[in-house]
Amino acid sequence: MHRWLVLCFILWHLCTATVATAQSLLTFTLDFENSSDNVAIGEYSGVRFGAGWRFGDIRSGRYNAPFPDTCPDFGGTCAFFINGYGFGRVSGSGTGMIFLPAGVLSFSIYVSTSDILRVTATASDGAVIATAEVLPNILTGRLDQVTFSAPAGKTITVIEVSGPKDTWLIDDVQYVVDPALGARPARLVLAQRVNDVVAPGEVFSLDVVLENYGRGPALEVTIELPFADNELMLLDARTSRPDVWVSDVQPGLITIRTGALASVRDLVTITIRFRVREECSPGVLLGRVARFWYRDATNTFGRGQSNLPYTTVGTSPERTSWRTPTITITGQTLTYAAEGFAPGEPVGIWYNPPAGAPPVTVTTVRADGDGKVSGQFSLQGMQLGDYSLVLFSHHSQQTFLGAFSR
Repeated sequence: MHRWLVLCFILWHLCTATVATAQSLLTFTLDFENSSDNVAIGEYSGVRFGAGWRFGDIRSGRYNAPFPDTCPDFGGTCAFFINGYGFGRVSGSGTGMIFLPAGVLSFSIYVSTSDILRVTATASDGAVIATAEVLPNILTGRLDQVTFSAPAGKTITVIEVSGPKDTWLIDDVQYVVDPALGARPARLVLAQRVNDVVAPGEVFSLDVVLENYGRGPALEVTIELPFADNELMLLDARTSRPDVWVSDVQPGLITIRTGALASVRDLVTITIRFRVREECSPGVLLGRVARFWYRDATNTFGRGQSNLPYTTVGTSPERTSWRTPTITITGQTLTYAAEGFAPGEPVGIWYNPPAGAPPVTVTTVRADGDGKVSGQFSLQGMQLGDYSLVLFSHHSQQTFLGAFSR
């Protein structure tokens, strides 16, 4: 019997080890769409962009694109070509750095340029993997692709795009990750955006935001979103990208599944429309806590939950989603606390000085595992008068507003 148990354990260990080492490669694409023009890129879909990188949008009318449209401000036919409306560019310089997450095996980028452009891939040990040269391709109606593959035993960590000046743009960046290399955990936030008051018969939208802010990708996520079936009729759902979908609908429960989420601030949204039943009574609380389960390279059963949206049935105008934080002043120190956020979501904190002076940023923090935020700051040197303290949650979009005086 002992030998049989040992044999079973060995077989189980070998099988689970095989599964762990045979994780599928993950492919992530950055299309630069749906971002405001001229906004700094920073961290985007698992990638960190260096200084100078900006989102571009041809609908702003500021660019010599897209070919073959007419660009009167640039003397005739538009020169640069892109796929869609959005693209990436470097402002004020001919060189841009792109820093990749752990485990990248291949990287590709599409380029439209009026000058010779060099693209260089570097490994984690600092060695140059390869350099590619892109010749001018404006007025051709095409983007030229550069692709790098890491040699055996190496991964790609840095990409440098370099030209004599900022007369080029990039689009449709794609990279492939082996999650088993340098495996790091995902960290997920699930937030529901507050819709304060809805009337009987009204159609309203519930926005669900899922973000991965961990250093490793989430391989897949399942979300279970309960809803008040006696008070609401489910109409439809829309997701921000194709690899997020509603997989099942049962009375009072929606199940949503996603593909992989890249590390470092990859974010998806699901917009669900409901109609409030005509017979629904005022004062009924409609919000429900959603729960999620996920798998990453280090964890096969991660889990968490959302905030509780305070959506109620009523006939009055929106009450606004403002709530009040707890504020305590001891000597020259102000201590604040608030709860009801989505666990892990970022919360911006600032105060408004008296006499209409500009707001002063205190900090941005992430809510703890119970959806709570607390902290303190010094009042030393602040002028006398009445102030207001503001806490604003980035995903659930709740505002906590409290008054204090000096």
